[in-house]
Amino acid sequence: MSGEAGPVPAISGSSPEKEMHLLGGNGLTEKQAGGEVSNMGKQQQYMEADTGYVGSDDDENKARGNWSRKLDFFLSCVGYAVGLGNVWRFPYLCYANGGGAFLIPYTIMLFCAGIPLFFMELAFGQFPSAGPITVWEICPIFKGVGYAMVVISGIVAIYYNVIIAYAIYYLVVSFDESLPWVGCDNEWNTPLCGYPPKPNGTVLNGEWIPQDVVETMNITINATELKRESPSQEFWTHKVLQLSDGIDDPEGMRWQLLLCLFLAWCVVFMSLVKGVKSSGKVVYFTALFPYCVLIILLIRGLTLPGSYEGVRYYITPDWELLKDARIWKDAATQIFYSLGPAWGGLLTMASYNKFNNDCHRDAWIVPLINCGTSVFAGFVVFSVIGFMAHDLDVPIPDVVSQGPGLVFVVYPEAISRMPVSQLWSVLFFFMLFTLGLDTQFVLVETVISAFCDEFPILRKRKGLFACGLCFLFFLLGLPLITKGGIYMLEVMNWYSAGISLMLVAVFECFVVSLIYGFPRFWRDIKMMIGYTPWLWPYFTICWVFITPAIILGVIGFGLWDYIPVYYGSYVYPKWAEILGWLMMAASLAMIPLFMCIQFCFVAEGNTFCERLSYLFRPTPAWGPALEKHRTGRYAVKHSAMNGQEMENTKL
Repeated sequence: MSGEAGPVPAISGSSPEKEMHLLGGNGLTEKQAGGEVSNMGKQQQYMEADTGYVGSDDDENKARGNWSRKLDFFLSCVGYAVGLGNVWRFPYLCYANGGGAFLIPYTIMLFCAGIPLFFMELAFGQFPSAGPITVWEICPIFKGVGYAMVVISGIVAIYYNVIIAYAIYYLVVSFDESLPWVGCDNEWNTPLCGYPPKPNGTVLNGEWIPQDVVETMNITINATELKRESPSQEFWTHKVLQLSDGIDDPEGMRWQLLLCLFLAWCVVFMSLVKGVKSSGKVVYFTALFPYCVLIILLIRGLTLPGSYEGVRYYITPDWELLKDARIWKDAATQIFYSLGPAWGGLLTMASYNKFNNDCHRDAWIVPLINCGTSVFAGFVVFSVIGFMAHDLDVPIPDVVSQGPGLVFVVYPEAISRMPVSQLWSVLFFFMLFTLGLDTQFVLVETVISAFCDEFPILRKRKGLFACGLCFLFFLLGLPLITKGGIYMLEVMNWYSAGISLMLVAVFECFVVSLIYGFPRFWRDIKMMIGYTPWLWPYFTICWVFITPAIILGVIGFGLWDYIPVYYGSYVYPKWAEILGWLMMAASLAMIPLFMCIQFCFVAEGNTFCERLSYLFRPTPAWGPALEKHRTGRYAVKHSAMNGQEMENTKL
């Protein structure tokens, strides 16, 4: 995937004579640079000033620090991309959207949107060694896009750790003598607990008809028996959640979940207390352990009766469904949320790379591993679902589920029917715990790094700041572990990172490829990794046209096919839906807010057009973080500034 390609097109409308007067390609002439003397040391102050030493002796960037090894970064990216969605969402989407046929739109979306965005963010964060806020020195008027990323990551981190707390709770109770969700004789069970008996026939027009005849006659029978709930469903609803009647009826705290949530935040803090130095070590276990468990569970699942029927349901293609636009929307959405562009996480992780790291290579390997893991997890899940359907003697569609319903109801039910069920339960929920942690590490580190970069004084007390942030997020998560907390969690999950996240990605493509310009961006990439990827036309076309068009299409279809938030059969009040839309607007509001702030307090110039023009140009701080890497046109800028500095000294 690498190699030297033909020359990247020059900037439209420029000439060699004109570019000689551009300082760093930033659109500043030598005359304009004279007015930037006050800012000329900003990049060095930002990266190398004495604001608290956080790096080690081996770090290239002493101020911010770097990954200890390339493998730290690679495994962190894999752990970030491979999360709970690979286990609880992709298998269901594949089954519901045509089985094996779903892999066609999924693969197309991977190459048209997933990989191009992944590469853009890795290069965008690595080149200036800057987090999601300070990276917008590339185009100051869009600094609010960085704050939008931070707001989205912060909101998701609050409720995502609650899901990890659920996994911890299940992990702890799995060590009991018997799994607590087995049987209907527990204190939390209701008279509805159990399984509906399989009918052996029916009465039609006064005559008894055996069940096999009913099925061949295709007769619809109105069931008179009350709807039953499985023991695992009642354990989830009445024991774990102790579910209240609605979002406006929290009823009180679930103290066991409170302890689990506190433990989850303690683990996150201890893993991030030294930034990427500590989290980079933890991911060696948390990123690799889930693969060991998935392999073990697949081997066990395939030895169970009925497993092959489940796998067949998973992969059997239904080519007719490819005509449905909803399948293509689901494929694009799954790729988008799985790989994690526009959250700020990829920018953050890449910013801790050494300047010459080959991010182009990483941008191919990590997405392919992520998608391969999703497909592999589908075999694991459906082999067990097939066994459960066989054991219950019900059709597979009656068992299939997604999200919390899969990992906290269906899968525990299946595990309880296996020999040595406690062992499989411990392995499964510990795997969920580690899967969630990798994503949570990056979400929280995104917020921490963003503010430490924007306000370098925080680096002196980065550990204390991380502690305070984790404690704040813990407090904000307390309403989610009340008896009505799952209703609020679903609102946050439904709205906080939907349309807003995709619009952030569109802004990112627009700024990098069109305002800053893909020719300059490619020159930056070549300066960084030492070569221009031979597929640069493919990436360019995707950044400029295809990827934004796909994202806007998904947004449009989502608005046209909008479904208000729901949880099971519960219908939310209107105010809860409005609250969800306000959560979404909270991140997007950062964009116009900081446009106004930048224009009023940062922009330079005497006229409206001059101030606006200033904000659309990269600042002098844009470019490689360290002086030794500021070569080429960036060295020209520093030469001009140093000349101005010498002149001021003489004066």
